[in-house]
Amino acid sequence: MTTLQNALDRPDEGWQVRDDDPFATQDRLPDGVSTHELSRFGDQRWYYTVLSRRKTEVSRTVNWADFPETLRESFRRAGWALVNLPTPDALLERAATCRVEWPRPGTMEQVFAGWRRFAGWLADRGTTGLHEVSEDVLVDYAAHVRTLSRSTAIRQDALNAVSLLWGFAPHLPIGDRIPMPAWETHGVKHYLPVDTDRNENATPAIHPAVMSPLLIWALRFVDFADDIIIAWQEHQRLLDRVREHPNPEATIPLRTFLDRCAAENNALPGGIARGRPGVAALYLAGLFDTSDHHVKYEAAKYRKRNIPVSLEAPLGTPVRGLVHGRPWKRHINFHEAPILMTRLATACTIVVLYLSGVRPGEALELEVGCCPGPVDDGDGSLRYELHGLFFKGARDPDGKPAPGGARRDMPWTVVPPVADAIRVLERIVKGPLLFPTKPPWTIDTRGRRRRTGEALTCMGANARIASFIAWVNDYTAENDLPAEHIPDDPDGEIVVSRFRRTVAWHIGRLPGGRIALALQYGHLRASVVGEGYSGRARQGLRRVLDVETARAMADYLDTLAEDLQNGQAVSGPAAERMIQAARNARARFQGKFLTPKQSEALLDEPEFNVYDNPEAFLTCNNDPAKALCHPERTRRSTTRIRPPATDRCDPACANIARTDTHIRHLKTEITHLAEEIANPLTPIPLRERLKQRSTALQRIVDRHEQTKIAPTGGAEPRHR
Repeated sequence: MTTLQNALDRPDEGWQVRDDDPFATQDRLPDGVSTHELSRFGDQRWYYTVLSRRKTEVSRTVNWADFPETLRESFRRAGWALVNLPTPDALLERAATCRVEWPRPGTMEQVFAGWRRFAGWLADRGTTGLHEVSEDVLVDYAAHVRTLSRSTAIRQDALNAVSLLWGFAPHLPIGDRIPMPAWETHGVKHYLPVDTDRNENATPAIHPAVMSPLLIWALRFVDFADDIIIAWQEHQRLLDRVREHPNPEATIPLRTFLDRCAAENNALPGGIARGRPGVAALYLAGLFDTSDHHVKYEAAKYRKRNIPVSLEAPLGTPVRGLVHGRPWKRHINFHEAPILMTRLATACTIVVLYLSGVRPGEALELEVGCCPGPVDDGDGSLRYELHGLFFKGARDPDGKPAPGGARRDMPWTVVPPVADAIRVLERIVKGPLLFPTKPPWTIDTRGRRRRTGEALTCMGANARIASFIAWVNDYTAENDLPAEHIPDDPDGEIVVSRFRRTVAWHIGRLPGGRIALALQYGHLRASVVGEGYSGRARQGLRRVLDVETARAMADYLDTLAEDLQNGQAVSGPAAERMIQAARNARARFQGKFLTPKQSEALLDEPEFNVYDNPEAFLTCNNDPAKALCHPERTRRSTTRIRPPATDRCDPACANIARTDTHIRHLKTEITHLAEEIANPLTPIPLRERLKQRSTALQRIVDRHEQTKIAPTGGAEPRHR
């Protein structure tokens, strides 16, 4: 009989797992992993990352020395059950549970943390064994957890960990069993305060003032790809020429070069090594086909004569990329090439994460060939598709959770810059992954954390993004480009989880952006959009879009207030309402970046529900009772003010207002129509329709000129 079966069937006869047994059984391991590679049951620390089938899993361990000595072995046995046994059915079948039959290492980490907290609390009370735990003790623990200065989610995780300990009780020795916690009978809500924001994603969006220059620099680096890749290839060519032993034939040309530097008072090629400037020995060794020791020996003679050493070691490769019409660098140095390759890969990471909306874990698992050539849908437009895995809710054909992810049936549709970034990554990586942990241009360092796979982790990507931002800011300071500086984000570091949250700001503000965003994120359903974005079980993607819609309104009203102050005029049935809304919004919000609560407050104010629709050359000052875009507008609703359908604007609607800016764009459209009408190649039926449209637009222009009003300082609007 196997050790596992003994532990399951006869726990009362004594624990059947020995200290020198592996902490996990073979059937719990991914393919290709052997139990010989595992921590032993009796080890002080278990490395349980090996249980993950994901390539991006970070190192996770549990240190049993952190548990009180009197309770350590009981929790170690419970840990074995957590690793090797399925979650008890009694917990899986509970309503509103987030449990899965076989938890992932990340979930195990939460459980171990909960057990460690529970064990410490028991030890402080003088408990020496789990058999001493009673129902009353568990009630006391729930009261203790309630007082913790933690979020409700963390406190609930603490109680769920204890529930798991009870769930595994039948498979543990008698001395390790605890009774059913009271919250399993009465519900957790009776023991913890109500969390009004439960399941809401608290990840802050990246501030627009940060995201804008960050994206610009990332796209620039994609444009610089040829310069950087060619420099890297030259860097590698020189390294390949470096010999292990000195080359006597290189002595004369090397000395000639050094003599010329001395005669012309030129600094020797060099760089920074171990924090100190020094001669670029590998660079010169590659140039002269010799060893670096040979170069150092010859250069030492010149150093004694106090000949300076520069920080430049130019590769001589072309630099064609431009910043404001000038080359972005005079040349690329030998020691810069690997660093710039890392910056280039990081820039591609930013472009892919932000402009695709793919979850970070899924993006970092993308492989070479994931973005084939564009698809022509027959109407002249090209679509780029991104194929890959998804992990959230992934299940195998049998319906079981798939820790290794599942192939996404519907690919992501991405914009050309994403495809360009992927093409660059495909040129510079070796192997199947676009984001490997050890790309060819990085130096392998000792002591890095253990990983089970080869894909870059989110932590690694975060570190590279921080370095990229630091490099950009150093560059802007050195090149006198203060306006190109990437400022600090008020909500903290830029991490990969924030890009997907931020793309709503990028897409959700456009007419039809809600549907576009829902399709991109895979949240479109038969009757509802966005019920479950990034853990938002209560309000879903809709709340994210509401926040971004409110921010777009506030931005537009602030810009409008400034335009009105500078003399812009407004026409239309809702002109006076829009002028007053712009004034009040500027006085209340003052152009600041709104928090989610402020955004919701703005949406709840009818006067601020202003939607700019440049495609229709107008602004909608939304009053649902007057909106002609909604035939059922008279129906009363208890929910938030219904937004307009900006793709169904009716020119007779009483919510319309137009500014001088709208009219200027409208006049440009009339000019384009006139050119098409005058074109002899335009078919006659189409020409007639264009004439009708041009006439209708001209009537709008004339009406604006006749009826437009403008504010005069703080006074009421006046007619012009």
